[in-house]
Parts: sequence; structure tokens; C-alpha cells
Amino acid sequence: MNMNVSTSMSARWPELEPSAKFLAKHPADEVGAWRDLRSRVVDIASKNSWTKSETSKRIGMADSSFSLWMSGTLDGILENANVTIARWLDAVEDAASLTSTLPRSPDFFPSNASAEIHKTLLLAQTIAGFVTVTLDAGRGKTVACEAYRRAKPHVHMVTLHEKATTVTGAMNMLARQFGVRVFNQGEVVEVLGERLKRSGNSLLIIDEAQHADGRAVNQFRHFSDKYDCGVALVGNSGIRRRISQDGPNAASRDQIVSRIDKNLKRDPGREDDVRAFIEQWGILDASCTRFLFGIGMKGGALRQIDRTIKIACFAAGRPAPELEKKHLEAAWRNRDVEDL
Repeated sequence: MNMNVSTSMSARWPELEPSAKFLAKHPADEVGAWRDLRSRVVDIASKNSWTKSETSKRIGMADSSFSLWMSGTLDGILENANVTIARWLDAVEDAASLTSTLPRSPDFFPSNASAEIHKTLLLAQTIAGFVTVTLDAGRGKTVACEAYRRAKPHVHMVTLHEKATTVTGAMNMLARQFGVRVFNQGEVVEVLGERLKRSGNSLLIIDEAQHADGRAVNQFRHFSDKYDCGVALVGNSGIRRRISQDGPNAASRDQIVSRIDKNLKRDPGREDDVRAFIEQWGILDASCTRFLFGIGMKGGALRQIDRTIKIACFAAGRPAPELEKKHLEAAWRNRDVEDL
């Protein structure tokens, strides 16, 4: 459950007094339960800045039914609605409790991989170039890109997914990112391009770019060519396959490949980065570090270490620096991903 744990409070929804008909129809104990449940719903929605429509979808209730329940005008069976919402509240609070017990991953730290990624992104931004970053999974590509975006002006980042593989899907994602609304789908690319060009020296980072098909990749390249915007395609080796196989023809493929200013695919300093990441977790025991180093040299690299440590902390009820090798071994066995 994707629950924002921010403590910032948005405006609370008003908790109106129920109608006289509502009070007359429903038993006093059910009304009392309703008041308590409603207050809990309002608390959670306020903490997470959820709208009533979004909250009703999360609960699994129709907007109209949820609105009637919230306002104290529900004509249906109140107990049924109360039970549905109570179960949802318990699930949300259980998830929040679990999240609070899990340790946080180490903050971004300069690694060999992140240094090379930042150099590649800076190149693209400086010369309005077209670059690809296809380091192995778990090497911190996304974290490094987010750190670069925070540090540099005019950097925009969007993450693709399997339902945004086509030109239309990818452009619509970009449009939402920029708050662009046009009625003619054919104008989306031009409006986005002008927005990127207007800021000057801009960089567009497309994360999980392996999901983009060949035509979408070609469209991203178009931003670099026509609107003087740096473009970085970031993801796994599937990006290279898309470029080499999914182009509509060989000429189109060559058109893309010839414009790539840098393809970062060699993995720099992996062993040093794995050791540094383990240190970031505060784990110093030699047997633990050797075990985690072995995991980090497998596919998935730093991500394998991160998830194994979190699971070990949860199962053992200990912070990372107090873990023993047996806890890490048990977590790795329980994950059972060796043969996948």
C-alpha cells in the first residue's frame, strides 16, 4: 500500500453533524462506531493529502456511498459500511506500523557508478546531447539520476512503465509531468518541445526507458535534435535491443545510433561500491560484510544487499549494525531468489 508517511497536515475535511433521519434510523452503538471511524478516516486522509474521491477508491466504495457515509446521511445498512471501512483502516494502520519498523536505505552517497552517471548526464545537458545509461540492475541508476535532478536546474525526469511503451503513451506521461493539456494529440510533442527549449540548457531523463518501443525512442531523440534539449535514456540493456531491433527500418536505427553521444554500459568500480554501500548501512562485522559482498556481486548488486538487510532487520528485530551473519543468511534463504 502506497502510503505517504509525511507528517505534514493538509486541510481537514469537515466532520458534519449527522442528519436527524440518520440518527433515528441507525442504532446508537453503530452511530458511535461511525463517529470514531470517520474521525480516523479524516486523520489518515489529512496526513496523506488524499481527496475524498481518492480515499473512496482506496477503500473500495463508490464515491456516492462514501460521501453519504461521511456526511451522516446514509440510508443503507450502516453496520455494513462501518465494517468495510474498519477493515480498510486496520490494513492501512498495519501497513504504516510495518513501514515504521523497517530501516531506511542509506541516503545517496557518491559512488563510482554515480560519478560516471553524473558525468554522462552533464555531457547531455551541456551539449544538448543524446545519451544512454544501461548499467546493470541494482547499480543505483535511478538514485543517481534523482540526485543529479535535485542538484541541477532545468532537469526533468519521468519514469516509464509497461503501459507507456508507445509514442502516445510516453508523450502523455511527459505531458502530465509538465502539466501540459492540449486537445489535439498531434500538438503534444511540439508543446512539450517548446516548454523544454524555453528554459534553456535543459535535460530530459527517461528512467526505465527499456519500456519505450523503437518509435518512442526515436521521438525522444527528436527533442534533442529540434529543441536543443539534452536527453538521457536510463534503464537496462533492453534499451540497446530496442534501438537495434525495434526501429521501423535500418535507416531509422542508424539515425538513432549515430546521434548517441555516449552509451554508459561498463560497470565502473563495482567491488568498491559494494563495500562502500555495506559500510553505509553501518555493518562492520567481518563475516557479515563478506556475506553481503558476495550477494552484492550477484545480479541486482546494491539492491540485493538493501533488501536482504531490511528483511533481516525485520525478522531479527534488530538494527542493521547489530545483525549477525545468521540473520542475513536466513533472510537470503527466505527470499529464495538464487535460481530465478
